[in-house]
Amino acid sequence: MGRGRTAQADFKSILADPQKLQALHTDIRAAINWRGGADNIVVMDYPKKEWVGKNLGELARLSGISDVEMAIKLRLEGYPNRGGGARLRGFSMSEADIEAFYAQPWVATSSDASIALPEDGPSVHARFYGTFPRKIRHYAMERGVVSLENAIRSMTSLPAQILGLRDRGLIREGMPADVVIFDPSKIKDKATFFEPHQHAEGVEYVLVNGKLAVDDSRPTWERAGTVLRR
Repeated sequence: MGRGRTAQADFKSILADPQKLQALHTDIRAAINWRGGADNIVVMDYPKKEWVGKNLGELARLSGISDVEMAIKLRLEGYPNRGGGARLRGFSMSEADIEAFYAQPWVATSSDASIALPEDGPSVHARFYGTFPRKIRHYAMERGVVSLENAIRSMTSLPAQILGLRDRGLIREGMPADVVIFDPSKIKDKATFFEPHQHAEGVEYVLVNGKLAVDDSRPTWERAGTVLRR
């Protein structure tokens, strides 16, 4: 709590200095604009639980202040040990842009997510569980942005080709058996931003180096993966 009090005192000293306050407003405005506006910034966790799930623009309008002032209010009245006083998430990506990218045959599917476990809490992004099933279900099968075959290619042989991994990405004799078996009628991402720890539906079997990592839709916790080098 000591560091929280110190950070709060430092923040209040900035607010008391007209020149620093003006610079702070400029920085906050730039951060909001970079995310496409205050309505794209959602409160995911905050001491006032009635504010959770509302966006920054909505809260500003309810409070009768500007979005920049609302961001400052979140900091002042929020968690003292958390940057910004709250856990926020920006929803600034354009669906039109995503669909345009996915339609290109040279775009590989990737995610900057890592390993996540339920005990990691709600701060985990939904992409940790849902990136690849979502591309198959939503963008290939429902939206028709890309064919199912090319969606799968963008997750398998194409990234292996881009990374120069000659023994991965294909089902071929002599290659390690890295195989995912899913039901196209059931494949669907379930992870949400408020409940991210949900495995996708329809993934029935996963083999990593020939060993089952998922058996009959249940993780086996088999760790057969290896570090891949060119």
